Amino acid sequence: MSDDTYGAPRVTAELHDAGQPVNHKRVARVMRRFGVQGLRLRRRGHDHHSGPGREQGTGSDRP
Repeated sequence: MSDDTYGAPRVTAELHDAGQPVNHKRVARVMRRFGVQGLRLRRRGHDHHSGPGREQGTGSDRP
């Protein structure tokens, strides 16, 4: 389900499920110390700028 990608929040949740009371900050610190990095997925925002391949004036409700 996780595709073998783990960040501090997911590791913290897994440890909580296993009965280990641990803080997410500690998990992040330990991961940094051992060079373990989670996958950073960038969220794509809305592009409000005109760019190549975009027509001018489309998508407007004004006449």
